[in-house]
Amino acid sequence: MLVAAGWLVILFGTTASVPFLSEDWTQMELARGFESIFGAMDWAREPLRPLQHAFVWCLAHGGLDPALVLPAVARGVGFALFAVACGALVRLAREAGFASRATGIALLLAISFPNVKALSWPAAIGSPGRVAFELVALLFLVRRARGGAAGNGVVGVAAFVIALGFHESAILLPVILTAWIACVGAADLRSGIRRAIAALRDPYVGATCGIAFVHVLHLVFFRPGRVHGAKELAALPANVAKAILSLAPESVRDIGIEGLRGNRGTIGTVAACVAVACVALVFVLALRRGGILRFASLAIALDLGLAAGTAGFVQRYAILASAFAALGLSAWATTRGRIAVVAVLGATWMYDAHVDAREIRAAGRGAIALATEVRRLPGSGPLAIVGVPGLVGAETDVPFFNWGGTIFLRAHGVRRSVTLLRERVFATNSDQEFVADDGLRELGEKGVELRRWTGFESPLAECPP
Repeated sequence: MLVAAGWLVILFGTTASVPFLSEDWTQMELARGFESIFGAMDWAREPLRPLQHAFVWCLAHGGLDPALVLPAVARGVGFALFAVACGALVRLAREAGFASRATGIALLLAISFPNVKALSWPAAIGSPGRVAFELVALLFLVRRARGGAAGNGVVGVAAFVIALGFHESAILLPVILTAWIACVGAADLRSGIRRAIAALRDPYVGATCGIAFVHVLHLVFFRPGRVHGAKELAALPANVAKAILSLAPESVRDIGIEGLRGNRGTIGTVAACVAVACVALVFVLALRRGGILRFASLAIALDLGLAAGTAGFVQRYAILASAFAALGLSAWATTRGRIAVVAVLGATWMYDAHVDAREIRAAGRGAIALATEVRRLPGSGPLAIVGVPGLVGAETDVPFFNWGGTIFLRAHGVRRSVTLLRERVFATNSDQEFVADDGLRELGEKGVELRRWTGFESPLAECPP
């Protein structure tokens, strides 16, 4: 527990001082227009994450300077929620009959996985919030299904409702709970299925299923403008490949994703197919093994599959799946050789988390450097900056300036009118204005000063119209 806490403190310390970036600013700007927290939690608001919107409202109306200490406070909440998730995971390991050593391995694996991108982005507080309360709900409903007191059911249902308030993907909890009851501690699959069916008669388990069912109906039939729906079939292969490799070390993900994109030639494509096949084989073997390994493989497939099929896929979506992977791997690590394999995997995860934290920190420093340079530019007329990237990092998934760039600059002392322009289509949507060469020429003719972003360490270059 001390090692786990220490590692989380290190990751938090690395990212705490990073300024708000991207949608942090646009969401706070929107929240400032709501007179009360209840306005932020309006169910008509998209996406349907009232507690996430409430959190942003608190940031916007808390009275702290968003350019100074507020980012550290906001990130502290994300890391605290993850600590709650880790505590629930430890208790779930005990419920599964883990000994002290296996429980410790599960905890260390959970904190080793590179979840820092999800924990350190305040605008995405819905992910750590959902994971924390979904695991708490699973814990208490498992206890209730095993014949525990009614209080366990009450806490479980309440935690499930809170998880839904943070993120709609918590609707999978009843299916994950059913998988736990059917797999963990069952003599065989048939007896496990009978146990799961019997558990559905419990009023609290039944209430959880009913709430999830109503929530799904509401999302599908009464929210035609919802943010996430089914992805196009053409996008599914890439999203599924990313999901399959999301629990592998970053070096393996790079081989797989870049190889499947055709960026590494024939050898790269073959290596990518081998990497995907190896990960898929691990899932199949876990399913055949039964028990907690079967549960982990089913729960991981459900969680990652929902994200890949509805929202696309980025690495930070694997936060809940990584917790279930930690349970499965710790149950598998029963010999010295297996413990060594798991230790190597955990070490690669920690290294990836360290790299991710440094990328986030570098993005923050780059954003501050940009604001500083813009402040020092001579002149007071309108300025347009071309080419500031929306996302950065080795996997191009660290938010930078795809949203809220002008708000960021204004909050960090830039007083002149600034417009951010992009000359290419971003991987995500953006509030940067798309412009072609003709557009740059027209702006120059209107007297707008044009500058081009050339990198974190490079000054803004003059951009002739």
